[in-house]
Amino acid sequence: MASASLTIPPSVEHVRTARLVVVAAARRTGLPAEALDDVRLAVGEIVARAVLRHGAAGISDAIEVVVSDEGGFAVEVLERSDPDRPDEDEGVALALVRALVADVDAGPGRVRLGWPASGEGPA
Repeated sequence: MASASLTIPPSVEHVRTARLVVVAAARRTGLPAEALDDVRLAVGEIVARAVLRHGAAGISDAIEVVVSDEGGFAVEVLERSDPDRPDEDEGVALALVRALVADVDAGPGRVRLGWPASGEGPA
């Protein structure tokens, strides 16, 4: 697969679509079945966070979800809200995701989630 992207409107109806597409990609790349629930939950939380941030800022630009299987399995969610804007949920989504995902890198306008090829969870 290498990498593929999905562009969705910033509305809650499309969070489920992003989850379904990413879990299908994770399954296709060979991520172990026991990791798929964590992928589903983590992606749902981060995409919902991006939708909330866009809504709170009045932004109608699309959210991009990029999946990659180079060196494991990775998902990057790109949003266009102000990077200095505080999270609407006071950081709960990111805290939950950090407990589920082996590698989380949150930066301005993006969150990257990574799982090792073996599917091992956080230490």
